[in-house]
Amino acid sequence: MFSITSSSPATLLNHALSSSSARLRRSAKASSSTSTTATTTQAMTTTQQKDNTTIEYQRTKAKEMVKYFKEQQYQQLVEDSTVFGFTKKNEINNGRWTMFGLLVGMMTEYATGVDFIDQIKLLVNVLGIADLD
Repeated sequence: MFSITSSSPATLLNHALSSSSARLRRSAKASSSTSTTATTTQAMTTTQQKDNTTIEYQRTKAKEMVKYFKEQQYQQLVEDSTVFGFTKKNEINNGRWTMFGLLVGMMTEYATGVDFIDQIKLLVNVLGIADLD
């Protein structure tokens, strides 16, 4: 503490204010550290709750993932082994043969002067499939 001697009232007032402000700062610091500790504790419990997964939970999730990836592998195997039907490989080949046929038809039309429809009629007549004259 301080002793009261012959000091002016202004000096005493300043000293009292500085002492009370120091006490306020100490109490604010203590409450701040308490609230910081509470906030830190709350954050730790929240993190623990998020990370608090049991071994059994992890095991079931791992089994589900293994099952999912085995199913995906099986689906890929089935898709790759399909030979007949509308598969990507078959459709690409069909498109290529169609483009080749159209190219041959256009080249024949250029060389002979007979259009594509008449070429098909001529082919059907020559093979004896139908008489289209």
